[in-house]
Amino acid sequence: MIKINRVARISEIARVAGVSTATVDRVLNDRKHVGSATKQRVLQAKLAIETEGDEIIQSRPWRLKVLLPDSAGPSTEYLASCFQDVGAQGNATIECIFTKKMEPKILARKLLACIGQGIDAVAFQPLDDPHVRDAVHELASYKIPTLALLSGLTNAPLVGFVGVDNRAAGRTAAFLMGRMLKTTGKIAIISGGQLYHSHEDREIGFRTILRRDFPEIDVIGAYSGHDDIDGNYQELINVIKKTPELTGVYNVGGGNEGIVRALKEVGVNDEIILIGHNLTPKTHRYLLEGSMDIVIHQNMRTAAFNTVNNLIAYLNGKTIQPNFLPVEIVTRENLQGTAWFDSAHSIR
Repeated sequence: MIKINRVARISEIARVAGVSTATVDRVLNDRKHVGSATKQRVLQAKLAIETEGDEIIQSRPWRLKVLLPDSAGPSTEYLASCFQDVGAQGNATIECIFTKKMEPKILARKLLACIGQGIDAVAFQPLDDPHVRDAVHELASYKIPTLALLSGLTNAPLVGFVGVDNRAAGRTAAFLMGRMLKTTGKIAIISGGQLYHSHEDREIGFRTILRRDFPEIDVIGAYSGHDDIDGNYQELINVIKKTPELTGVYNVGGGNEGIVRALKEVGVNDEIILIGHNLTPKTHRYLLEGSMDIVIHQNMRTAAFNTVNNLIAYLNGKTIQPNFLPVEIVTRENLQGTAWFDSAHSIR
């Protein structure tokens, strides 16, 4: 957290930002007719003065690019809006773009496109693929630092990571599943495939705890719906047909809607325990109606804030460490106390 040491005067801000005092007044009072670049320069100057040199004063705001998967659900869309909100604070100019989901070659091309565009640093949700790793190495050769967001990437010169400890998240899901079942049972794991380290780590953590603490519970397999609603639906329908005695489902990725649809269609949504990830308008509703039992959550606003702060710290010459967000457990009984969408986002 940046420490504010004193309140900057308008004349000081104007001098550092290179604008008139009238422009500073318009920015601070959120009046119209101020360009976004000027607004960010004023806000960055204000921050630099109030932190008494803790941040390097740039002739322009740092330019950060954030790459997120397209059609990845409301939590990713909300994360993108959080980045825009953080950018509006003036610490940096942030461009958030979407890239086709589960397409590593396209992601690699988007990363490489940052070269020569004046981009100072990049945050992205990695796919575990040689093309992506090669792109990260290429960016590093151009002195463009990259930070992994929500999911990790091995053998790549990343400067940081922001997200939950995904193995801990998987272990938490297994502990809760085991305690809720209290007896023997058969569990199916639904995943998005092998491209996300986060999914792999969650599955490893889940299996580890069941094997160690609940050996009577059988994981019948991991089934890939490719993080897709229809894919998850079809996979689970097939699993239930083959294993009618199924007692639990753990979804390590997205597409919870397809899983709930399958459970309801077969008429077992009140019998099978479902644990998934990320509180969204839909998973909020599923918890209330009993279609989901537990959501393992990470705060996307905190993820955006920490990502930007870490990249700025790195660009300012500071050493940064992996930033693990708290693993939050959400049930229908504590929905109102969980930070996720702010008051500007209604639950639909």
